[in-house]
Amino acid sequence: MPVISEQDLQQIEQTLYTPKESELVARKILRVNTNFNKFAPSIGYRYYTRTGSAKIFAAGGSAKDIPFVGEDGGEKSQKVYDIVTGIRYDLREIEATQVMATRTDIPSVRLDMLRPESARRAIAELENKLVFVGDSKYSIEGLLNATGITSEDVADGAAGSGAAKKLWANKTPKEILKDLATARTKAKQKGLFNPDTLVLPPDQYDLLDQPYSDLSTMTVRMWLTSQGVSFPKIFSAREMGMAYNGFTTVDCFLVLDSTPEIAEIAIPRELEVRAPIYDLMGNSEQVVMESIAGAMIRHPSAIYVGKGI
Repeated sequence: MPVISEQDLQQIEQTLYTPKESELVARKILRVNTNFNKFAPSIGYRYYTRTGSAKIFAAGGSAKDIPFVGEDGGEKSQKVYDIVTGIRYDLREIEATQVMATRTDIPSVRLDMLRPESARRAIAELENKLVFVGDSKYSIEGLLNATGITSEDVADGAAGSGAAKKLWANKTPKEILKDLATARTKAKQKGLFNPDTLVLPPDQYDLLDQPYSDLSTMTVRMWLTSQGVSFPKIFSAREMGMAYNGFTTVDCFLVLDSTPEIAEIAIPRELEVRAPIYDLMGNSEQVVMESIAGAMIRHPSAIYVGKGI
């Protein structure tokens, strides 16, 4: 029975394990934590808020007066789920690659790598969704809807009416600045955190690169930075859009401190492809899978979601 050649299997693996930068939005923002047993049914971690302080002591102070730092919070457990898809080649495709490989008068034919590319992208898109939005069916919370984050409507602008007054398309740069300044202030929690990341829907992300005004070549992004509202990391993610974010009717933006002590992505099993299995007709099927527990959010108060933009 014809089988997929070793060269083609290597090409399938290389295609799967080499994702495009555009697919890795969640991983650009948060560190991936793989320090779990890949067979674990759930993972656990602590969530907390800092407590305690330091104190100035006069010489000869008593040890009983020393303040201690600590944490308020608790333990949280999240189930691990498998993201699974498959790659299938039928007998005729496999036979064609073998027949053409024996011909010297024409270029050899390899298996179509579009399917491994599609499998990789499908898993990456679902990974992004679980990190940002979660999945209510499986009780998975994401960065946009986790318990304890600050999620609120942005302020009204001067133009438009009703919900349109909140849209960035109708706001001036100064009004957009006000929305982002509010987000930074609330995510800082009086200086406890450092909000370094801004995530926008694609349309609003592009808006930042438009001119500040008809009389200036400075972009809105450059102007915001000049006004002290600077995010070292700014990303575009479709999950911020109304069609993907779970709010159903409005776009939103996300501001957070993206350091690992705030949040990480829990991946007990990184993307892997299983060996091909052949059915009675000689068709090949391969499972592609990843195990994920979503976002581990230790400090939800360092995350802000602005809705309605």
